[in-house]
Amino acid sequence: MLKEQTTTYAYKLKYLENPTFDRIRAFANTFINELPSELRDELYDSLNRGTDLLDSEPSMLVYLFSFGKMHQAKLNYAFSKIPDGFMDQSEINIIDYGCGQAVGTMCYADYLKARGDKQKIKSITLIEPSEICLKRAALHASVFFPDAEITTINKKFDELDGNDISTSEDTPTLHILSNVLDLDFDLQKFSELIKSKLVGYNQFVCVDPYFGYSDKDQRMNKFADLIGGNISFSKILEKGELNPDKNWTCQTVILSVGEMEAELSTEVTDEEIQNGITDEDGVVYSRDGKRLLKCENKDLVYKKIDCEYYEITRYDPDIDYYYEISSRDPEVICAGAFEDCISLESVTILSSVKSIGGWAFYDCSSLKSIDIPSSVTSIGGTAFWGCSSLKSITLPPLITSIGFAAFCGCCSLNSVTIPSSVTSIEQQAFCGCSSLKSITIPSSVKSIGGYAFAYCSSLESIDIPSSVTSIGFAAFCGCSSLEFITIPSSVTCIEGGTFSECDLLREIKIIDNPLFVVDDDMLIDLKNSTLLAYFGKKSDVTVPSSVISIDGAFLGCSSLESITIPSSVTSIKSCAFDGCSSLKSITLPSSVTSIEQETFKGCSSLKSITIPSSVTSIESCAFSGCSSLESITIPSSVTSIERCAFDGCSSLKSITIHSSVTDIECAVFKGCSSLKSIALPSSVTSIGECAFEGCSSLESITIPSSVTSIENDAFKGCSSLESIIIPSSVESIGKSAFSGCKSLKLITIPSSVESIKSGAFGGCSSLKSIALPSSVTSIGECAFEGCSSLESIIIPSSVESIKSGAFGGCGSLKSITLPSSVTSIGLGAFGGCSSLESIIIPENSVERFKEMLPYSLRSKLYYLKKNS
Repeated sequence: MLKEQTTTYAYKLKYLENPTFDRIRAFANTFINELPSELRDELYDSLNRGTDLLDSEPSMLVYLFSFGKMHQAKLNYAFSKIPDGFMDQSEINIIDYGCGQAVGTMCYADYLKARGDKQKIKSITLIEPSEICLKRAALHASVFFPDAEITTINKKFDELDGNDISTSEDTPTLHILSNVLDLDFDLQKFSELIKSKLVGYNQFVCVDPYFGYSDKDQRMNKFADLIGGNISFSKILEKGELNPDKNWTCQTVILSVGEMEAELSTEVTDEEIQNGITDEDGVVYSRDGKRLLKCENKDLVYKKIDCEYYEITRYDPDIDYYYEISSRDPEVICAGAFEDCISLESVTILSSVKSIGGWAFYDCSSLKSIDIPSSVTSIGGTAFWGCSSLKSITLPPLITSIGFAAFCGCCSLNSVTIPSSVTSIEQQAFCGCSSLKSITIPSSVKSIGGYAFAYCSSLESIDIPSSVTSIGFAAFCGCSSLEFITIPSSVTCIEGGTFSECDLLREIKIIDNPLFVVDDDMLIDLKNSTLLAYFGKKSDVTVPSSVISIDGAFLGCSSLESITIPSSVTSIKSCAFDGCSSLKSITLPSSVTSIEQETFKGCSSLKSITIPSSVTSIESCAFSGCSSLESITIPSSVTSIERCAFDGCSSLKSITIHSSVTDIECAVFKGCSSLKSIALPSSVTSIGECAFEGCSSLESITIPSSVTSIENDAFKGCSSLESIIIPSSVESIGKSAFSGCKSLKLITIPSSVESIKSGAFGGCSSLKSIALPSSVTSIGECAFEGCSSLESIIIPSSVESIKSGAFGGCGSLKSITLPSSVTSIGLGAFGGCSSLESIIIPENSVERFKEMLPYSLRSKLYYLKKNS
């Protein structure tokens, strides 16, 4: 196997805890930001938009920096469309074609983690023509899936032969084809080779850019045709659809080959619904009657799903038409079939049904009873989520797992019968079932997922059988009536926060299990030296020096005021102190390298904290809701500050950000209402959505010339901001970016900006004038709505459209000049402009503008004669 092993990069990854694609990309960000801008541009140009082979360390890093986020977004979208039947498989193999640096494999690992899935990866085959890329791909794959058997194939697609591709009769295979099918190679030969090697269950995930004008756009569909099988999802996303602020395009095909998928698939397409047969209750079935697709009647109260006969009218030009009698005996209730049917009270299901899809009865809040027949073998994730009137459920004897959030939020549920066929209770399965007092877990169950019984506040007792080997993160968090629990000898893995917010918990008893110990009301994993739970009530706690990791242990400890962490601790994991509302003091040792997501979220009494220089990343929501936090210094070692990191830190007055940081991500400082000023380093390239929204005391900010985009709502509600200069590097200003900046008097928009998006400057009531550059081609809906001090504006000759409400409510606007380039003016574009005296237009264009403007404004039209 080719694998990178002796480099500095490999050494860094060897000690990388909790690997994610964003953390891998952060290494690239650090490297790129240390380069002079000319060298950055040279490296970027050498990539040829990411289509050329990556043949050096710098080119690999600049690819992740430049295209990593786009690649990640496409893959996450595609993975979310994989049928439940495949995601329910306990073990799979992966083949990553044209894998590059194994971005597809890494993103699939992140997707599994986000879902809380325990799916095991048995083997990974990486196919890549660039040797240096392939070595790094193998390194990445081994870090994300350390137990997988990895095979590397250093070949171009046209060089592959039958020995290079292998699938299994027993283990399903995930085929990842990401940004490769649009490349130039013999597609027919490649497809036929793959098809000849397919055995068992095969799931294909295909993503490519969509050009809209190229023959390359047809290659994905041609590949699907050549492979055969069942297309469960196919979609083209135009610019702005994958991410409203990016020009990314994407075409996706989800394709499966193998009998298993056809039997288990609950996915449904809009086209299938449109072509379906609707019964008298407004329920749509597939034309063969085997799949219940969708209930279109949201007022339906009762539904009996049973065998019926119906007529299909088929048109034939020779005999006009004829009737075909067919039966309706569905085997599948498709994903989302009865979603949001809030009047539905009772459902009886025919014994032909074998599978209930994900979110099939999602938020059916009136559903009181449902009879699930013994024929059902699978129930998808969130199938009964939010069925708040459901009181009891008996699960059929053939299901093997209770899916992700299957009964989450069923707050009236007081009785559940779990059959002995069940081996796993997945993440959030019974989360928020607040009426559930007791439940019997059968001895067949081996794993209990994260948050599986979280916030079952009436749960007084639960017996964990000796078959259970793993208990997920926060599995019993918020079980506030639970007083006593026993950990059997079979348990080998307990994740953090398992017993957080169990207010009445007095004892955790360990039965003949040398892997765990309870010390001073702390549950400690001895094998990994990890503090898993604290269930005491002390206000001052000292963590034992034997501990090297804290994993969600103090989540919701509202009585905790101060804590001493020893220098032995190197890792403080997600939610470690989440909701510690009385915590006033904490010192982080210099051994800590990252502050993970939601670590200090809701620590509303914490006034200050020193982040040691060993920390390299501050993850999402790390300090969210720390409403007393007044100041914080971020050391230069930090390269990544993730979304919502300081959201709601309403007392934060100052913060220092070093040049190691490249992105101000979504909502990082949202709601920091005491923040008066902030200096962004020249390394920052983008200001994310809602980054400074609600920073009502922010008076000044300097945007460096490295910034290329200001995303939606970035400065929304910054009511003290008086002036801002947008550098010429900025190419786009997002929707409502400066909405509600009521003190803003001066703003400079550079010629690099092509459109003023909807609501961009809405409610900027102090803005008296604004110069629009000649690069602007459109002015979005409500772009300047409510700019009540705006007196005049000249629209440049580049503008073609002025959208609805663009200048609505500009009560001081007296004059506006419109160029001949304008071809459309939306409804109410100048509505409420009560002081408007003149609309100046070019000569010989009066009639055209009369057609575009409402009758009430036609009398205000003036034009200038040439040379006047």
